Amino acid sequence: MNDLAQKTRGIEKAERTQAIAYLRKFLKEGDTVYVFLRGISKSGMSRCIDLYAIVHGRPCRLTWSAAIALRKPYDKKREALRMEGGGTCVAFEAVYNLAWALFNNPVTLSHQWL
Repeated sequence: MNDLAQKTRGIEKAERTQAIAYLRKFLKEGDTVYVFLRGISKSGMSRCIDLYAIVHGRPCRLTWSAAIALRKPYDKKREALRMEGGGTCVAFEAVYNLAWALFNNPVTLSHQWL
């Protein structure tokens, strides 16, 4: 592996660690993550979603940090997390994987569509 690849990998790890720490400030075990559908691809094989949590009675957008923590693409056009796959509940998949990344227990967070 060359020097540039090693530096890039180190930056990615640092960004992911920061994103997870940021998300842990707002999400606690047992919280609900609210999911808003922003768009569906023409083929129907991917969906763009926004993730929110209620913090101190106000909605808090978690999408950007969740994309980094989950290593998933962020769709700049729709400003949303892009989840691949057809025939699956992308909200469940995103929140399940987010709970795993944050708490090492995939059932600690629940989700609800908006």
